[in-house]
Amino acid sequence: MSALRIALACMTPTPDGGELDGVTLPSYGIRRVLAAVAGDPALAHARIAVVDFARPDPQAYVDALLQFEPDLVGFSIYVWSTPCLVEVARRIKRARPACAVVFGGPSARRELFDLPAYAPAHDYMDALVSSEGEAVFQDVARLPVFTRAALRGVAGLHLPTPEGWLQTAHRDPIADLDAIASPFQLGLMPRGSVAYLETYRGCPMSCRFCEWGAAETSRAVFSADYIERELRAFRDHGVPSVFLLDAGLNLNARGFRNLVEAEARTGLFQSADLWAEIYPTHIRREHLDFLSRVRASYLGVGLQSLDPDVLREHDRPFDRSRFERAMRDLVTVATPELQIIFGLPSDSPDGFLRTLEYARSFRVGVRAYHCLVLPDALLSRARAGWDMHFDPQTLAMIACRGWSEEDILRTRDMLSRETAAAGGRAGRYWWSFPPR
Repeated sequence: MSALRIALACMTPTPDGGELDGVTLPSYGIRRVLAAVAGDPALAHARIAVVDFARPDPQAYVDALLQFEPDLVGFSIYVWSTPCLVEVARRIKRARPACAVVFGGPSARRELFDLPAYAPAHDYMDALVSSEGEAVFQDVARLPVFTRAALRGVAGLHLPTPEGWLQTAHRDPIADLDAIASPFQLGLMPRGSVAYLETYRGCPMSCRFCEWGAAETSRAVFSADYIERELRAFRDHGVPSVFLLDAGLNLNARGFRNLVEAEARTGLFQSADLWAEIYPTHIRREHLDFLSRVRASYLGVGLQSLDPDVLREHDRPFDRSRFERAMRDLVTVATPELQIIFGLPSDSPDGFLRTLEYARSFRVGVRAYHCLVLPDALLSRARAGWDMHFDPQTLAMIACRGWSEEDILRTRDMLSRETAAAGGRAGRYWWSFPPR
């Protein structure tokens, strides 16, 4: 009997704008799944390959996968990799019909695959994991056969059919996050790269433009012991920086306390930089004290819009006076960067310009993003009447309520001019102003 062959495919993006030249940012989600499979004694007999060409070259992926001859392929997709990897799946399914194709990742949602560019999903996909992927994919890999009938017995899947999507049994969020295998602790991450850290999952808020708060998530957190093991593994890997993947440094009190305890035991952030997001109006003295003790080289602060009516439309809590107090405190312990979005439904070009000027008045870095119609966000949670038109492949907003197509294009041009004049940087969908 031949060994089970499992391939995991992703496409690590090359950072645009030259902002992170020389920094290695390996894909993490795919290696979380890799660790779940590689660390499972029930799958010790399996051969596993990770395929990542870091460029949209479908034929390169197809050639590598066909050479490996997989029985099961797991695709982890994000906005930037979806067009390429869907095309790869189409070709693999034609060449190896018996090979099971499973999709997961932040962009892997039914609403995305129902778009004309990707439908019908049942032609190339056998199953979709639209929640935490580690345990679900592990259960799939343990199946004795990978037929669509067998997949119906795995909880937590959506199965594409000619009649629509079939949902298998409900799967609760992972209650014991410490049970999740760590790719750093198993030695599956490249040395010298940026590290990724989680202290909890999900988000207590449900802003409509953001994917974080849409899914059902556990109230569980990673323990201080687990986080300590992660930080020690980071040190062993020689990481220069740690990117905190949490929705916010201060949005889960237990997760934050466990991080503080683990950091005190290891002192990692005395030598490695911390990159994190922080929610401004929830900042407490304990957060400021922690930031004053560590090397917080990047601290993202989401403002998005100054207009309270726009923020209410998007279910985004905002208190201007508390926000301003928080910013005054933050700049004493870190160098924050304010984040804003143009093209939000119900906002306007004039409203965005007011937001931009307000953000720049704090004399910190400001980053403006082109609004994307993301899965688990605007793609599935838009309000009636927003009249959104967007690119089906990049998901970039083309027009919506408050913004014509010409408004979007003029704003992009304006931001390109202004950031260049200010000595900032720009990527395809972001523009960064340095502090004034």
